[in-house]
Amino acid sequence: MKRYITIAMIISTLVACTKESDFIEDNTDPTGAGSRPVSTNTLYDVGRAGNPALNAGSYAPGSEAKTELQFFSDSPIKEINLYSTINTVKTLEATIPYAPAFSKFKGNDTLLVTYTVPALPAGTSIKLDYEIMNENTLSVTRTATMRRVRSFRGMR
Repeated sequence: MKRYITIAMIISTLVACTKESDFIEDNTDPTGAGSRPVSTNTLYDVGRAGNPALNAGSYAPGSEAKTELQFFSDSPIKEINLYSTINTVKTLEATIPYAPAFSKFKGNDTLLVTYTVPALPAGTSIKLDYEIMNENTLSVTRTATMRRVRSFRGMR
């Protein structure tokens, strides 16, 4: 019996000595100006059947790609910028002012960002950069590349 009590006390002592993890401390990159935002979810097209990753999809002109960004920041967020790069031309497509949209289920802010595919030659690659910018000017950029296809046949 004493042996079981001794073992229980040793286990209790070891468990009490373990450091609890701090999600924000473990996942942010603090600097003198504050922290960078953090975003790590896969960039899916939530508007298409099966929610394929943007990198796996082909899109017809005029179709939309709806992407959900999940993010958090220990420092205040200012805005989300969407850039497209076609060939070597980078264009600011949208600037979305930050509005809190915390999802208890996901444990992050969430935002749906829509991009409409322009008329381009078939097979053209479109690089999309989703930049989450803090008020302290520190940011994180998430990137996905999609392809433009000839027609809507076989899409969705």
